[in-house]
Amino acid sequence: MQKRGLTAAGTQRWYYHLCRSSAVKKRSDTQVRHHRMLFTRWLTGNRSLSEIADEYGVSRRTLIRWFKPLWQHFQQPIVLSRTSCSIYILDGVYLSGRENAALICKTMDAQISWQFAERETLVNWLNFLTKLPVPDAAVMDGQKELLAATQCLWAQTKIQRCIVHIGRRARIKLTRQPKTDASKELLKLIQRLFTVHTKKQRGHWLCVYRCWERRHSTFLKEHSYGEPLTEKNAHGGTHTAIFVLRAHSFVMHYHTFLPSSTTRMCHEQRTMLKMK
Repeated sequence: MQKRGLTAAGTQRWYYHLCRSSAVKKRSDTQVRHHRMLFTRWLTGNRSLSEIADEYGVSRRTLIRWFKPLWQHFQQPIVLSRTSCSIYILDGVYLSGRENAALICKTMDAQISWQFAERETLVNWLNFLTKLPVPDAAVMDGQKELLAATQCLWAQTKIQRCIVHIGRRARIKLTRQPKTDASKELLKLIQRLFTVHTKKQRGHWLCVYRCWERRHSTFLKEHSYGEPLTEKNAHGGTHTAIFVLRAHSFVMHYHTFLPSSTTRMCHEQRTMLKMK
C-alpha cells in the first residue's frame, strides 16, 4: 500500500497493489458520531427525514439505514407505576444552549421517565404529562408552561415550588441590595423559606407574609399612568418586579414527605445525559 495523490477534498488516497485499486481510509467512529448527531437533531427537532436528507445530499432511505442501528442503543423511558402516595419531581434539562430539552419526571423510589423535545413548551409538557399516572403531589420550578400543564391535567395535585428557584428568582427581580423597604423585607422573607421544614413553620411564615402585604398594601397598589402597557407590565403596576415575584413564587404545600427542591435531581440528570 502506497500513497497516491489526494482527492478533490484534500484527503490522502492510498493505492493497493494486490487488488490494483485506490481508496481512502475511513474512520468508523467519526461516521457513527456523525450519524448519531443527525439522529439526535431529527428526534428533538421539527424537521422531517426528507428535509434533513435534502440538506446533506442523501436519500430518505439512506437516512433510515443510518438510523436503524441507533434505535437499538436508544434507551426507552420506563412506564411509571402508581403507588399509594405518588410524588413526582418534574424538571426540564437543556442539553445544548436553549435547544434539545429533556423533560424529566422522577419519583421518590428512583423511577425515572423522560421525553425529548425541542423546548419546554406547553404542548410538549402536556404530551409528556398525559402519559404519567396522576400523582398526589409534584415538586417543580417556576417554569410557567409546566405549571400551566399540571394545573390543566392534575387539578387536585398539590404543587410544591422549588425554594432554590424561588430564591434565585428573588435575587434576579429584587437584586441583592433592594432600594425600597418593601423589597428589603420581602427578600428577607424569601431567605427565611430555607428554614421552613414543618407545617407549623409554614403557617408562621405565611402569617408573617400576610402581615407584610397588609403593611405595604398602599405601596403595592401604586400604578403608573401615561406608559403603554407591555407584556412585562400588563397589570399597570409601578413595582413590576415585586408583582411578578408575588404572582409566581408562593405556590407551596409544605409536608414532611415532600422534597423542597428540584436542583439536585436536575444536576444529576444533566450530568448523566451529557456523559451519554
